[in-house]
Amino acid sequence: MYSAYAQISENRFLEIYGLNFEEFSVGQVFHHRPGMTVSQQENAEEALDTFNAAMLHYDAHYAAQTEFKKPLMVSTLTLQKIFGMSWKTFARKDRITAFENISMTAPIFGGDTLYCSSQIIAVEETEDKTGHVTVKASCTNQEGVEVANLAYTLSIFKKGKHPVWGNLPNTCSNPWFLAYHQREDGSLQEGTGIYFEGFGKGQIFEHSPDITLHSSSMLRHAVQSMQWHPLYRDHEFAREVYGRDRLPASELHVLSLVTAATTTTFGRVVANLGWTDTKLSRHFYADDRFKVQSEVLSKRESRSRPDQGILTVKTIAHDQTGAEALSYTRTLLVYRQGGGPYAAAGY
Repeated sequence: MYSAYAQISENRFLEIYGLNFEEFSVGQVFHHRPGMTVSQQENAEEALDTFNAAMLHYDAHYAAQTEFKKPLMVSTLTLQKIFGMSWKTFARKDRITAFENISMTAPIFGGDTLYCSSQIIAVEETEDKTGHVTVKASCTNQEGVEVANLAYTLSIFKKGKHPVWGNLPNTCSNPWFLAYHQREDGSLQEGTGIYFEGFGKGQIFEHSPDITLHSSSMLRHAVQSMQWHPLYRDHEFAREVYGRDRLPASELHVLSLVTAATTTTFGRVVANLGWTDTKLSRHFYADDRFKVQSEVLSKRESRSRPDQGILTVKTIAHDQTGAEALSYTRTLLVYRQGGGPYAAAGY
């Protein structure tokens, strides 16, 4: 079975994603997780951002006069969600080379939850550093009704050829680190993190991919969180304060990005019980790049919750120069094997 980690040393593990071209074969079925609930707000934004003149997507009064009775989800937004939900298995792709078929088979509305599965229907060898994999994807809603299906072809890097993960094996022997759970029918379902039992004191997890700060997201997050300080939006003000042209990022935005980077490994966390010793070592600017890692400092069983355990974890973000830019320690409540909502939720 494929691992979600490459083992760098005895206690150090790097998060990796995707299968090499040679690891795909006709007949494989992958169930992607997590699913995604879509909203009318993002439906309207997608339509307006792309200059979509079909008012069925954003005029509820108009939609009420149609057979659908409410705004219909933009089909291209559905396609984006399908590829977003399936990215981990196909993370070693070079590009999409063709869409053989796209079918929208049932209406999708705001509030629906979408899930995606993929079947490999063709594998074609090439003399290039990539090979061709043809996929039949099926998108279902929360009731199990198929709402879309498509067939498309990807070029996927061959073993050893991916520029980032090429020489990192996905065969770490730790059984808690598997990228997939095998269903009774032989199909593979993507995992969602590590159970409490899989963690051990001294383990270090290098989170992937790295984080790059982008000016557009810096401004958007500052505005949406009412961080309306001129430092984040007035170049002249920022220049007078810092003596440089670049606008700084909100420290809380960087903290959010660093924390989110840990959620793949800590995907079975019930709750974050607290933060201690949070240190921010410098200003943050657009195009800064961070490598994030977490070390398990301790673990113990929960005295009040037998299906859960408690981890103490230290997370550090190093910037592009290798200097420590941000660090903190958290106490996390984590599901034990057999606990949690996973079976009931289709995970």
